[in-house]
Amino acid sequence: MTAIAKVKVGLAVCCFIVAAGCAKKEGFDTVAADPGVMVSCVAVLPVQPAIDYENVASPVEQKSLQDGSQVMDGLLKQFFQGQPKVRFVSQTQARINEDNSALDSLTGARQIAGQVGCNTILETTLSQYTERVGGQYGAKQPAAVTFTYRLYEVGEGKVLCHGRFDEQQQSLMENLLTLPKAKKRGLSWLTAEELLREGVQEKLGQCSYLEGQ
Repeated sequence: MTAIAKVKVGLAVCCFIVAAGCAKKEGFDTVAADPGVMVSCVAVLPVQPAIDYENVASPVEQKSLQDGSQVMDGLLKQFFQGQPKVRFVSQTQARINEDNSALDSLTGARQIAGQVGCNTILETTLSQYTERVGGQYGAKQPAAVTFTYRLYEVGEGKVLCHGRFDEQQQSLMENLLTLPKAKKRGLSWLTAEELLREGVQEKLGQCSYLEGQ
């Protein structure tokens, strides 16, 4: 074996070891609950699509975010299935201004939470929902998803948990550090819904206030 070949092999082995090390460290820290905050129940608002009309979002982009928001509403219901202390707020309940628009202020949040008898609200905003172009094992364009969430207590407006998920799926060759996720996914290309489901489970799973409500 030539010296150059040995160097290449060595680099490949090092990359694999680094990726494997990341696989062992993969995970997240759960946000510990504050014993001073008692959660009566969680009011889950409809997912809001973050459409920037001022930058003239295309009709396709607008529809993608609106469709993705509906998909995420369904995934949140799956995530919280069987949890009696989680109440889903309807679109009608979430729009309580005279002009039928949603209230973003703490006062509005209190009114919305009061309708369902909860003292905490979960807000979620979806800002990217790009569908995969291609098949499960050969995608020309990978799926991409971005969302943020915030759980807060409506009395004082204290934020209990928050997080952001932002991922465009990459191939193993593009980034060896994706090895842990690639192994979990079976080296296949996910749809936008599948990627979004992973994000919901990962990010909301970090918040201890949302466990077993």
